[in-house]
Amino acid sequence: MRLSAELIGSCEQRTNPLGEREIVLRGLAIPVIEHLGVTRNAFDAMDLTDNRLGRLENFPRLARLSCLYLSGNVIETIDPSNLSKNLPNLTYLDLSHNHICSLFEVSNLGEASKKLEFLNLQGNPVQRRQHYRLYTIKHIPSLKVLDYQRITKTERERADRLASSAAGAALESDVQDEGRQAKTFTPGEGKSAEESFVVNFTPEEKERIRQMVANAKSPLEIEEIERSVKRGILPKLPDASENISADSEGSDSHRKRPPPEEGDTKADSKKQKVDPS
Repeated sequence: MRLSAELIGSCEQRTNPLGEREIVLRGLAIPVIEHLGVTRNAFDAMDLTDNRLGRLENFPRLARLSCLYLSGNVIETIDPSNLSKNLPNLTYLDLSHNHICSLFEVSNLGEASKKLEFLNLQGNPVQRRQHYRLYTIKHIPSLKVLDYQRITKTERERADRLASSAAGAALESDVQDEGRQAKTFTPGEGKSAEESFVVNFTPEEKERIRQMVANAKSPLEIEEIERSVKRGILPKLPDASENISADSEGSDSHRKRPPPEEGDTKADSKKQKVDPS
């Protein structure tokens, strides 16, 4: 579902148990961030849990926003420039159960969020990377709690020792390689339409997409459907009224003969006079 201004205006707005003004946009199958400027920087917290966001980007200037809940999306990448410029006071970020697999995205978070104190990356593939916790602590020095565990002084010292070691240098080199590879990726698009189809759509939507492909009238329509699927957006159905109008015009052209021209009428009348009946 597209995150429209109308949808934002109809969603729940409340004071949460922490006394923060919060807007609830969870469970709406939202594929991309857009139109959040209509919130007019009126909220301390934003709940975007259980949607289909694939990239953390496109936020307007929301200086008041300090808490962002993004658990249960399909986020793989982060736009550090956008977050740094437009969410300067972010202190709490829940990215649990997403698809972040690169430590390069962790370093992007450190670059983007200088005031971040709480970060949850539980359920992401990056958690299984060697030295994940120490690398995260080193690259986001403002953090106080990571994955619901308070960061200790001993961990900070270990993170510093790792960064200054040969193993740390090799790890950083690998992370920078990941970053260079990530720059060849087009933001907002999946690696393939097939992968996006599996990850981003409900069973009902998948069936609708199959029907669209089966009923497509040209290879161009199929390509348009694939482009939408690759971006994680449900393709639009063709306008039924336009199809009906086009079909009726086509069928009428077979049923009705054009009126004869004046010259043809005169020629026919001469033939009738010449030909014996």
